[in-house]
Amino acid sequence: MRSSRLAPYASSALAAAALLTGCSGVGNTQSSGYAPSPGVSAPMSVNQSFNQSYLGFTGIAAPNVRPDHHKSWVSPDVKKAPRLLFISDINTDDVYIFTMPAMKLQGTLTGFDGPQGMCSDRSGNVWVTNTKSGQIQQYSRNGKLRKTIDDSGYYPVGCAVNKKNGDLAVTNIRTTSGEPGNVTVYSSGSDPHTLVNPDQTEYYFPAYDTKGNLYVNGRGGSSNDMMISECRSASRSCSTLTVSGVTLDVPGGLNWNNRTGHLIVDDPKCNNEWGSCLYSMSISGLMATVTGTTSLHDVNGGGCDVDQGVFAPNDKYFAGGCIAQDSSPAAVARWKFPTGSNPTHSNTLVGYPVGAAISNK
Repeated sequence: MRSSRLAPYASSALAAAALLTGCSGVGNTQSSGYAPSPGVSAPMSVNQSFNQSYLGFTGIAAPNVRPDHHKSWVSPDVKKAPRLLFISDINTDDVYIFTMPAMKLQGTLTGFDGPQGMCSDRSGNVWVTNTKSGQIQQYSRNGKLRKTIDDSGYYPVGCAVNKKNGDLAVTNIRTTSGEPGNVTVYSSGSDPHTLVNPDQTEYYFPAYDTKGNLYVNGRGGSSNDMMISECRSASRSCSTLTVSGVTLDVPGGLNWNNRTGHLIVDDPKCNNEWGSCLYSMSISGLMATVTGTTSLHDVNGGGCDVDQGVFAPNDKYFAGGCIAQDSSPAAVARWKFPTGSNPTHSNTLVGYPVGAAISNK
């Protein structure tokens, strides 16, 4: 169930966000008639109000966070699965593990504090950004915690792994005191360094291309509009891209399509209505030109807000969490790309999905 999104942070005191009691005017609903799997809470009922301003990547009015206090569990069958889809859920503070393409739940990782964007490396490990605790954690594909990066002082939101050299780029939407954020790049054997665009104040989701150039979306400028920055390989600064062919609204996930050589930009508010469009963009200099559009629907054909999705191998399928815009429940789903429309596979055992990452064996 998607609430109306708020203007980015009405106050710089982000850590003390005010409660929004009795909020109304919700534009869509979720049904609640399903049997949750271990560690999964039921989604919000149809008319249940939101009452917490969640420190999320867009400052959305999110559902009551009901942390899952069960122990983590992972099926031994994940060892045999060639491909696993990890999905973060801010309704339960969990990360779920599904097989692909069947979307069968194979594990629930608990104990997070605002899990949002995710990314995977060449070894199949998955990084999870804990926005509220200021941590980035690496998990093996069988759910074992391997590393924790302390990002205190910031709200980390998204991440991307440079497949050329293994660098990890983490986007920090802002500092905990409300100052502009940045991109922090962690390299093996050297100290982390930061990337900024002077025109950008909030940093949401990153993506590397095959040459090691980094793209990151967010907001900036006097009107705080959505924008995309390009950080060239080996550079310590970023420049603003001029987007031609569409007016972007809400920063969703970014992906690089290896098959076409295009940047794929997810706007969860397509044509001013909640429901994702994936814009394929060719990059030439500092110009990003739209070459194609893919609309994502839920199983019933309604709009589907995907905050962060990810490409399956060969870039012929796209997967992520679907926040439905009608009476359908939220779901984890997979769509053909660039066909889009209704998903080929889905599973409704999620509450409020945000991030996605694929672990390949």
